[in-house]
Order: sequence, then C-alpha cells, then structure tokens
Amino acid sequence: MADVRKELARVLEDACDEVDRRLGAFLANPDDVETVHKLRISIRTLRSLLTFVSPLLKRRRHRLLQDDLRSVVVETSRLREYDVLLRQLRELDVPCAELDERVVCLRELERNHVVDVMRGRHTRRALRRVRRGVGRVPWRDRVREEGVARADVRALFRELVRVVDEGSATADRADADAVHTLRKRAKRARYVAERFGSLLGEGAAAEAARMKGVQDELGDICDARVNVMMAREFPAEGLSAEARAALEELVARNQALVDAFVTGVRPVC
Repeated sequence: MADVRKELARVLEDACDEVDRRLGAFLANPDDVETVHKLRISIRTLRSLLTFVSPLLKRRRHRLLQDDLRSVVVETSRLREYDVLLRQLRELDVPCAELDERVVCLRELERNHVVDVMRGRHTRRALRRVRRGVGRVPWRDRVREEGVARADVRALFRELVRVVDEGSATADRADADAVHTLRKRAKRARYVAERFGSLLGEGAAAEAARMKGVQDELGDICDARVNVMMAREFPAEGLSAEARAALEELVARNQALVDAFVTGVRPVC
C-alpha cells in the first residue's frame, strides 16, 4: 500500500502558506473588498481540508486547530457582510446615495477593527499555532502505524459528496441553518476536490465544478437572508424618505429571492 500522508501534509502546508499570503495582502490594502474576501476563502479552505482529513487526526488536536482558525475568520464576517450589502445597494434601480454613504461609514469603522485584530497578538499567536500544527500533522496512532492509502482518501471524498447530494435532495429550504450547513459542506467538497485532486483521480475537477454550482446557488440565498436581516436592523433614524425607500427595496428584492428558493417558483420580473 502506498502511503499518501506526505501528499496530504503538503497540501495542508500549501493552504497554510496561502492564509499567510492573503493576510498580508489584506493588511496591505484593506479597502479592497477582494482582499478580505480572499483571506476568508483561504481560511475556510484550510478549515475544510482539515475537516476532511479529521477522521485521520487526533480529535483534540484537530479541534484546537479549528478553534484557532475560526477565532480569526469570525472577526472578518461583518466586514464581508457590509461589502455584500454595498454591492447590492449599488445595483438598485432607486436612488440610494445617502444610504450608500451611511454603509460606507459603517464599513470603515469595521475595517479599522478588523485591521487591528489581524495585526494583533491574538491573530499572530493563533496562526503560529496553526502553522506548528500543520507542520507536524497530528495523525492518529493507528494512522502513524498503518499509513493512509489513496483508496482511503477517495472513500472519504465519496462520503462527503454523498452527504451533499443527499442534503440537496432532502434539506428543508425554509430552514436557514440547514441551508447554511449544506452550503458549507458543498464548499468543503469543492475545496477538497480542487486541492486533493491528484489523489482523487480524473473526476475531481468535474466534481469541484459541480459543487461550486451548489455552493454558488446556496451562497446567494444565504447572502439574501443576511441582507434582509441587516436592512431590517439598519439604524434608520435620521434617514430621508428616499433612503428608507431604498432599504425597503433591498428587503423586497432579497426576500423575493429567498421566497423563490423556498417555493421553487421563480419570481416574475
């Protein structure tokens, strides 16, 4: 049996390197919406890869790695939500300059917070621990003794895809948590297919593309639900009637998308 642990470890280290690069790019240009987006993707990718191989890892060590990564990426969530909200505002057919300006101000405050956190001691220490953990992958004792076969990796991937496909067919579309969980699993399957493709074989690229389609559809719905929540909770005090109308239009557009997803009936344009 050919032991593929070195290949698994190499991919994990490459993903860890990417987190470092994306963090540097964000800190160099935090006003670019793509830098925070790509930083989030890099952390989610590493988390997905670790989750995928978690049956092969010592449970507590894996959990600590995930805790550190999550503690960093969660700090970027609100900033990304403002970016998505701004993008939608700028696509509206109603005047919304005043509302746009208000959201930009909120984004700037959040950006300053995120930059401070990403430059701070907690992030440095957390990512340093992750780097050490990935550099010495905490394989289970059984795995250290017996190794990991390519067939084992493919079996894990088949199970991951099966769970996504089953969830796509049975998930309650009205259940926001269920849809969000399904989206995360589809992303995980995509990232695994992309990064471990050399171990998974010829069909990996096609599977990655298929999972990206699932992820994108569910991502639009998750974003729509967040936009509805943010618009409804937006501090409307002092806003003009025009700005309030833009908020109402934002809610209506996103709610229509969610309703169409839940019912399976496309909205009439």
